[in-house]
Amino acid sequence: MKSPLKIAVIGAGVSGITTACLLQDHHEVTLYEKNGYIGGHTHTVVIDRGPDEGTPVDTGFIVMNNRTYPLFTRLLSRLGVPLVETDMSFSYTCRRTGLEYASTNLNTLFAQRENIFRPAFWRFLLGVRSLMQRMRMDLAEGRLAGITLGEYMTREGVKREVTDRFVLPMAAAIWSAPDAKMAAFPMETFARFYENHGLLTLTEHPQWSVVSGGSHSYVKAFLNGFSGRVVEGTPVTGIQRTEDGVLVKTEGGHPEPFDRVVVAAHADEALKMLEDPSREETRLLSPWRYSANRVVLHTDASLLPSQPRARASWNYIRDEATGDGEPITVTYFMNRLQHLKTRHTWCVTLNPAWEIPAPSVHRELIYDHPLFTFESVATQEGLKGLNGKGHTYFCGSYFGYGFHEDAVRSAVDVAAALGGTL
Repeated sequence: MKSPLKIAVIGAGVSGITTACLLQDHHEVTLYEKNGYIGGHTHTVVIDRGPDEGTPVDTGFIVMNNRTYPLFTRLLSRLGVPLVETDMSFSYTCRRTGLEYASTNLNTLFAQRENIFRPAFWRFLLGVRSLMQRMRMDLAEGRLAGITLGEYMTREGVKREVTDRFVLPMAAAIWSAPDAKMAAFPMETFARFYENHGLLTLTEHPQWSVVSGGSHSYVKAFLNGFSGRVVEGTPVTGIQRTEDGVLVKTEGGHPEPFDRVVVAAHADEALKMLEDPSREETRLLSPWRYSANRVVLHTDASLLPSQPRARASWNYIRDEATGDGEPITVTYFMNRLQHLKTRHTWCVTLNPAWEIPAPSVHRELIYDHPLFTFESVATQEGLKGLNGKGHTYFCGSYFGYGFHEDAVRSAVDVAAALGGTL
């Protein structure tokens, strides 16, 4: 391999940022981004009006933990960006039944004191505990292969209230997907993620953290130290492979030659960019679909549980009209997550079940999240095998569970193949 190479990195989310960061000392790197900002799902909004002006509030990537984000933690350390501890509590609200509870402690679990005296609520809690124990055992014994989350719930005779009030809401909140999509989630992948994140136990929870000053702090640190070229607000429309490199084509621009290209975009976008996708690239990238989620940064506390004791970091709301296939409504309580000392209550809500009054809305965004099916998960073993063929490399969160660490891990692998290390 000649050095330095001229390398294009397409997509400036965390996988693209990581790749560019690790390769800049070895090669001539150009980072392309279709949006008018760098960061992808790392998108901190700085409040620009009112009494809380100047406050940074995260809207996409928010939290990480000390157990399952080792590479991202190392990246932050390399960039000199500190973390602040937080919690990842979960709450459930059903507007039809009026039920509210949160997972933080006994006080919040019984936020509605009448539930202490309701046998049905105790049966629900015992059902949750029994299910977690069963899932751990079945995962260890290899009894989860080839079935979906919904099929597992049916096979094991899990009570409907446990599925509807705990399993699907928490899962839908984690993966930002409707209940029906989560029911089709591969069970073995689901259980392994829960096990790794301490979600199948009452005691072995990792310590969660947020990036000090908002997640944009690490993007700023990267940009301040990046020696390459950044081209933002410029969608890549085509990647043409040649015998000795690639041509990167952009809207309104001339094709630019590179020795290598790293496609750090969503799988479906990556496939569309390739002008001559190989049979393997088509087979491994085409099964991936994405779910678009509307995200609103606002100050309307009605999107939180009505009982203050039931308010948590993640707050799932089942509205009276919510159907299994409809987008889920989850509100992130940002004052709690980021320790904001503000006059307003700042919330980030995915897919609000009702319209938030305009005076309370500060920003609206759209984020796409990968959908996990048997077909898409089956491609993951082969994805790394695409790298290096046709002078092309791929990385992104779809290489794993769809989170920051997965994106970073795939980027570290690409960088290693091109001479860079974390």
